[in-house]
Amino acid sequence: MRTPRLRIDAVLFDLDGTLVDTLPDIAWSLNQVLLEHGCPALTAEAVGDYIGGGATAMIEAVAMRFGIGDAATLQQRYARVYQDHLVQFSKPFSGVLAMIEGCRELQVPLAIVTNKAEAMACQVADALFAPTVFKAILGHRAGRSLKPQPDVAWEAARRLSVDPRHCLFVGDTEIDLQTAHAAGMPSALVAWGYGATRTGQAPDFYCEQPAGLLHILKQHGGAAQASTEHGDTVKSC
Repeated sequence: MRTPRLRIDAVLFDLDGTLVDTLPDIAWSLNQVLLEHGCPALTAEAVGDYIGGGATAMIEAVAMRFGIGDAATLQQRYARVYQDHLVQFSKPFSGVLAMIEGCRELQVPLAIVTNKAEAMACQVADALFAPTVFKAILGHRAGRSLKPQPDVAWEAARRLSVDPRHCLFVGDTEIDLQTAHAAGMPSALVAWGYGATRTGQAPDFYCEQPAGLLHILKQHGGAAQASTEHGDTVKSC
């Protein structure tokens, strides 16, 4: 039985490492807290290895690394420091703003799906992107499961009024690919993020540059109904 041709009607983006280089502010804030605890600062690369599973997972891993028993207090302090420095150094990755504008011209609805606290995700997006660019911004909050559970991706699709099968999930980590798979969505892995080199699962698309996403949308967007069949090969753009 032949697989239906892939059609993309909406794009769901991860935030950290996909749209925005938030690592400088995350690393700066985390190191301030570590220094307060008498621990050595971590390199940005080392901090990047912990990003993707949410702040709680990151802090628990760091607490274990340095033998800090009270991870909850460490997280509370980190949250306060990071809240005050959300966009001190953070900025969209090169080419992302042009990519977002291209999506707007193609009239493709966009959403953010992240494990970052939702309030923080909204603040970052409000500071770095034009208003109304994203029709929905969904992050971690009480009662909502984290990626790779598919619930948040399904909720984003519902808010965009798009069938999940026609939502392209774009991210930079294994967690994003797992989320897409669990939600029944096609996936695109970006090369410029924090975890792209450590993924074992194959994405449907691989983007070397942000402009590659526009190529995907022009090939598969809406009524285009490109002839390439979903799931046959990983396509690089």
